[in-house]
Amino acid sequence: MTNVSFDHHSTEYARDWRRINADLRERCPVAHTDAHGGYWVVSRYADVAEVVRDDETFSSYHELPDGSHNGATIPVGPMRQVPIEMDPPEFFEYRKLLTGYFSPAEARKWEPFVREATTYCIDSIIESGRSDVILDIASPVPAIFTMALLGLPLDGWRVFSDVTHSIIHSTPGTDENNAALANLLTILGQVNEVIAQRRAEPADDLLSHLVHARINGEPLSDERLIEIITLVIFGGVDTTGSLIGNALEWLYRNPEQRDLLRTDPESIPKAVEEFLRYFSPIAGLGRTATRSCTVGGEKIDAGERVFVSWSSANFDPEVFDDPDEMILDRFPNKHQAFGLGIHRCLGSHFARSEARIVLEEVLRRMPDYVVTAAEPYPSIAVVNGFIGLQVTFTPGSPVGSELKL
Repeated sequence: MTNVSFDHHSTEYARDWRRINADLRERCPVAHTDAHGGYWVVSRYADVAEVVRDDETFSSYHELPDGSHNGATIPVGPMRQVPIEMDPPEFFEYRKLLTGYFSPAEARKWEPFVREATTYCIDSIIESGRSDVILDIASPVPAIFTMALLGLPLDGWRVFSDVTHSIIHSTPGTDENNAALANLLTILGQVNEVIAQRRAEPADDLLSHLVHARINGEPLSDERLIEIITLVIFGGVDTTGSLIGNALEWLYRNPEQRDLLRTDPESIPKAVEEFLRYFSPIAGLGRTATRSCTVGGEKIDAGERVFVSWSSANFDPEVFDDPDEMILDRFPNKHQAFGLGIHRCLGSHFARSEARIVLEEVLRRMPDYVVTAAEPYPSIAVVNGFIGLQVTFTPGSPVGSELKL
């Protein structure tokens, strides 16, 4: 067994994750750390793919003799995430409930709404010539869209956006985190109210679909509904917002590339793929070995935890030429930012279209933005992004959005 000092929650990892990942890939691509009760770190592209495609050997929701469980995060989260923390065959029943609402066709259908939301957010700051683009654009647009997809009242978008952002980046036990958790409970209370309304009067939204769905002939419990809805919220808001924030910050530091995307918006989709690879908004996820096995020459015992590092796999030189370089038109680009296998990110089509639309509109309406301050997350164990990204730019005029929020 190769033991290393590694903690994906640490500030050191947040500051220097590319170098730390590269060292593990080269020196000990399957290594064990004692952090958080002990777990294996899998760093190479091929090994990560092997683990996440073997759902019999590596469980996403492993129940323990004491009644507790291991899930998709290390350490385990406070609430089960459904369906990402499920194994076959149960997993397929729940994934099937959601697939139709997250298809490429649905992403295209929602594009006009996402553009209106982006217009609304840019209009709110365009006359001032300054903004925190995380709090004003990158986080709100995915939040507004997610609320609309679920069928939640849009007038609460600001609290919805700020709460999801604060919970991800604030440290547990701090006043900020406690306040965010309290506000989350308020939001979930509102979700429960809408669930009750949809039971009586269904609408054309995801909540109505879930409320009236059946698994093995039985309706979903309120607890199961909240487990699904919470994953939709946290899987779709801050992850996409962090991708957008990282892209905007990098483009500011690389003005020639920014001008290229501004003058040729058709090149943005490929650039989004490279931003996904290069920044890996979700650094990795956890699994639990259900039986003894060997990965990358290391023996992993039944019951041991495994961390599959998307962010490391996305820089594997065996798969990507010049992996440390940002190549905006890289092709092919078989990154693992959305995961692999049956648990591949359900919202990937939405994330791509939201990021593309926001980048298009910011580059069109705020083309000369200057980053004046950037505050990255102190830990990237959950999401790799910025707490805030302050910018200035030449003021403009609102163009008007059909959204009245």
